[in-house]
Formats: sequence, C-alpha cells, structure tokens
Amino acid sequence: MTGKTLLRSVSLLFALVGTGFGQLVSLDECIEIALKNNSTLRNAERREQAAGTQVTDAWSAFLPTISTSLSAGKSIRGARVDQENVPVGYDSSTNRMLFDQQQITQPRSEFNSHSASISLNQNLWDFGRSSNVIRQSKALQSASRFSREQTELDVVLQVKIAYFELLKQLHLQEVYEKAVALAQQQLDEAQTRLDIGLVSKAEVYAARVNLGSNRAALLEQQNLVEFGRADLNYAIGRDPGTPIEVTEDRSEPIFPDQHIEQAVETAIAGNKTIKIFELEARSNLFAYQAAKARYMPALGFGASYSRANDDYSRVYSSNLDEDYSVNLGLSFQLNLFNGFTDQAAIQRQQLSYEIALEDLTEARRIVIANVKQYFLRLAAYRDLLEINRENIEAAEENLRLQQERRRVGSGTELEVAQAQVQLTEAHSSYVRAEYDAKIARARLESVLGISSR
Repeated sequence: MTGKTLLRSVSLLFALVGTGFGQLVSLDECIEIALKNNSTLRNAERREQAAGTQVTDAWSAFLPTISTSLSAGKSIRGARVDQENVPVGYDSSTNRMLFDQQQITQPRSEFNSHSASISLNQNLWDFGRSSNVIRQSKALQSASRFSREQTELDVVLQVKIAYFELLKQLHLQEVYEKAVALAQQQLDEAQTRLDIGLVSKAEVYAARVNLGSNRAALLEQQNLVEFGRADLNYAIGRDPGTPIEVTEDRSEPIFPDQHIEQAVETAIAGNKTIKIFELEARSNLFAYQAAKARYMPALGFGASYSRANDDYSRVYSSNLDEDYSVNLGLSFQLNLFNGFTDQAAIQRQQLSYEIALEDLTEARRIVIANVKQYFLRLAAYRDLLEINRENIEAAEENLRLQQERRRVGSGTELEVAQAQVQLTEAHSSYVRAEYDAKIARARLESVLGISSR
C-alpha cells in the first residue's frame, strides 16, 4: 500500500469515526428540527398567549359584574338583668308619660337569620378610559406576536450560521486533505529522485517538513469540523455530541437580486423589530390617553335583589315577590383630588410614549444601517470570489511551473512547497469568502424580515 493510499484510508476512517455515521440533514431539515426543539421559541409562544389573556381582561371593563351572596346564622343571648326606664303612669296635667327605673330580667333567647342577594353593576361610560385600555392590550398582543416571529427568525438565522459554518469547515478540510495528498506525492517523488541520485537529502527533508505542516493543518481543521458539528447540533436543539452530516443545495443564489433602495423599503415594511417598536409606541399612546381620562367622570348602573328572614324556607322559597327588597340606581364618580396621583400617571405615560417614539426612530436607523452594511459586505464578497478564482488559476499554473522546474533540475523543493502553500491559501480564501457571503445573505434576510429557508 502506497503512502497516498494509506493516507486516504486513514482520512476516511477518521471521518467515519468522527461522524459516527451521523444523520444526513439538509438546511430545511435543520431549521424544522430547531423550530420544534428551541425553548426560547416555545416561551415566546407562551408569552403571546399570555398577551391574549390581557385583551380578555381589558374587555371586562365593558361587561357587567354579577355577584351573589348567601348567609345563614343564629344569635343567642343569655339571661340578663338590665336597668331600664319603665312607664308607670300618665300625668294628665302635663300630658306626659311617667317613667321609673326598674330592673328588668330577660330570659335566655335565640333567633335565626337568613339572607340571599344578587347584584349587578355595569359601567356605562368612562370617557374612553376602558376603550383605550383595550386598544393598549391589543397593541401589546400584536407586539408579542411579532416578538414570537422575530424569535423564529433569530432561530432560523442561528441555524443558517451554524450550517454554513460547518459547510465552510468541511470544504476547508477537503482543501487541506488535497494539500496533504499533494505533499505526500511530493515527498514520494523526492524520495525516488534521491534513490537514483538526482537530489540531495535536503530536498527530501524539505518535502517531509512540508508534509508535516500540512498534516498538522489538517488535524486542526478536523477539530474545527467537529466543533462545527457540535455548534449545529446546539443550534437545532440537540445534544452537541449527536452524530450529524449535512447536505448542500448549491442552487440557491448567494447575492440578492434587488437594489439597496428596494431592500431598505422591504426592511422598513417587514422588519419584526420595527413592528414591535411601532406597536409599543402605539400601546404607550393608548396608555397615555387612558391616563388622561382619569380626570373625566365615570357613569355606572347598579341593581340588587335581596331577601332576608329568620325562616330560611321563606328566603329560599319560589315566592320571589315576598320578603324581598330591590335597589336600583345610577352612579356618578369624579375624582376631585387624590394627591397628584393622576397627574403623575399622565406625566409618566407621556414620557413612556416619547421614549417609545425615540426607540422606534433609533430602530429604523439601525435597520437601515444594517441593510447597507450587509449589502456592502456582499458586494465585497462578490469581488473577493472573482479575485480568488483568478488566484486559484494563477496558483495552479505556478505550482505546475515550479514542479516542471524541479523536474528538470532548475527548481527546488522549497519553491514547490511555497507554490503549494499559495494554492492552498487561494482555495481556502475562496471557501471562506463563499460561505461568509452566504452567512451575510442570511443576516440580510433576517433584517429584511424574510423567513425564506
């Protein structure tokens, strides 16, 4: 078995052991797994549901409140002697009753008491206080929905980054594997020329050093591949040590087909963070308007029906027209002074609204800046890919020329090794530029609010 064949066998064995024959997954499958497993997304969904309960709670201000009460009891009074004024006669000259204070003995007594009542209270009008609270809760519910959607975009972005990083490391591993194979070939050729007396041992040692350097780089790269697998597993919500292999769809375009002005408009219209800040500003506006309504009166209606008697059968009988009392009324409430609490609340809500508007303006600036930044990065990567293609062609031709010069005796092993290093660097630069560009495209789509997978 030649050294080249042995190296390929060892590399294959290392790959099989390292991956553990892992599950083969595409980018879409990775995203689907992540969306099912991500705990942050699950909590975002729960917060959205909790915001819905606040809307339900806010609507209660327009609905009547109905309450009922039942009571039953017994009162017992022990025997007692009291001093009381007792009438003893009548004075006809003054037309007055005559009283005398006497001791009155009262025996032990007891009596029952039973009552039942039902009451209804309805808010008729509070000059927009309750309606603004409802609008506020609806805005917060919508904000929580966009927050959940933004969390989903963040999960997708993290998966894409980990996925493309792993692909980048895998392709870099292929580059270093080719470099090791080429260095092994150079060493075999140098050893052959040494055996027939065409070169000195220095040439062989130089080839061995070159091979050792490339092997060390390959081992380091293999570690980076395993780190990439662990990061991808973590991103999709699985144990980092789970074996995994990825497939690649190279049909997807790397560079956007729209102009930067169109991208900015898309981001302003679709960015989830901007939507959240818009709704938070709207929520604070409604809260401010609700706070101002505290200076306005509130009108209400109330009704109650109650029955009471010492005989429970009369309280709980079907004769509702006996032993009862009904109360009906309208209420008017106006807070005249409560220690500046209302004034402080209005000022606080006004400041919160102004802060929310400022946050919204800043969010828009950040989004626009990010769109322009990613567009500039992608433009640079487009140029880098073209430059690196040319560099690869030049490096391949240079390596061929150096190998030919060494073959005819006018070149050295060191020059061949340097040409090989240049070729490896050219391939590595191209791989990094390609997948860094894909990551930049993924970041741009996230800023634009695009959930494409």
